[in-house]
Amino acid sequence: MTTEQPQFDDEDAVGLPIAYDSRTGYDSEADVLDAARRVADEVLRPNAEAVDTADGPRKQNFEALAAAGLLGLAVPRKYGGLDVSGTTQRNVTEILASACGATNFIQAQHHGPCRMIAACQSEILKSTLLPRLATGELMCAISFAHLRRMGEPVLAASRVDGGYLLNGTTPWVTGWGIMNQVVFGATLPDDRFIYVWVPADRNDFPHLFENVMPSNGKWGTLMASQPLKLAVMNSTSTVELTCTNLFIPDDYVLSFSDRETMQRNDRNGVLGAAAMPIGCAAGSIAVLCKLAEQRNIPAVKRSADKFTRELTELRNAAYDFKTGVTGTQQDAIDLRAHLIQFAMRAAHAAVAASSGAAIYTSNPAQRLLREAMFYTVQAQTREVMDSILVLLEHNS
Repeated sequence: MTTEQPQFDDEDAVGLPIAYDSRTGYDSEADVLDAARRVADEVLRPNAEAVDTADGPRKQNFEALAAAGLLGLAVPRKYGGLDVSGTTQRNVTEILASACGATNFIQAQHHGPCRMIAACQSEILKSTLLPRLATGELMCAISFAHLRRMGEPVLAASRVDGGYLLNGTTPWVTGWGIMNQVVFGATLPDDRFIYVWVPADRNDFPHLFENVMPSNGKWGTLMASQPLKLAVMNSTSTVELTCTNLFIPDDYVLSFSDRETMQRNDRNGVLGAAAMPIGCAAGSIAVLCKLAEQRNIPAVKRSADKFTRELTELRNAAYDFKTGVTGTQQDAIDLRAHLIQFAMRAAHAAVAASSGAAIYTSNPAQRLLREAMFYTVQAQTREVMDSILVLLEHNS
């Protein structure tokens, strides 16, 4: 039980005072993982329950991630990032998810925009943003899950002179406030997708807008809702963002895509979201193992040992999976469903072994169970939903 109750205020955390110095570097990616473990053990895990019940993110957590360079995992080295392998980034995600789901989920949102900006054609955007994103001086949110919805677009883009106009409300933008910019996915009139970079306030980036002006002189508006009230990860400052005739200059268009490509990427990357439920399960098993040491109850020791063995098997299966080599596409979908169910089972076991203490908000078991619920729907596709439901039906 943590005794520290940090004061999480509404201060904008952009411009973290403890930023990573890329000149120090790491000798190997193993050193990056060691750094992630230190941050998880020394900063995130001791404060996870306080973060879980807070109204917003804990700034000190992100200062620690920034100081360790872990906010630059996906940024190329030429811009000051670590540019680690996908394997290392996945392992860092698992480590952080085992310690504090809310903090991990916010920082995980940051890496996708970093990759997209690094891959865009605008050198001024890359040279201006990426060094600051790499050190954690700035963080960037992302919003495109709504593109998976069928029917009328949630966020529509239309062509105008010199750029595009965005109109609509995106339902899930995580980390707003600690992040002062976002990469939006929007739907064009021909049903293709466009991805654009948008600042919360243009005045924060004067160099990027000093010679840019909409042809009609009107920039439109970007408005954030109050943070949404969530049953889990309520402290992630997840908001709705409403765009009203918001002008996006051509230079800040990152890429174009379409529904078929998105669906293909979802299928091919179905196990890309595996690290979070695996990390959640690892956190629950750590609780079980600690309880097994503290309580002379054979059932708890037996459960801790069994879940530990199963975690190793499932982690290896997920991280070694290669479609067409170790299994089919459907096998990958079913494995993702199995991982989600395993995270729920491990967290439920931690609750059972904690007995009545699990009901306290200061107890990690109840938090991990709610986080496992979150991973059930996070990055969910229709195929993953179907596989989970089939799995649950067969276990009834």
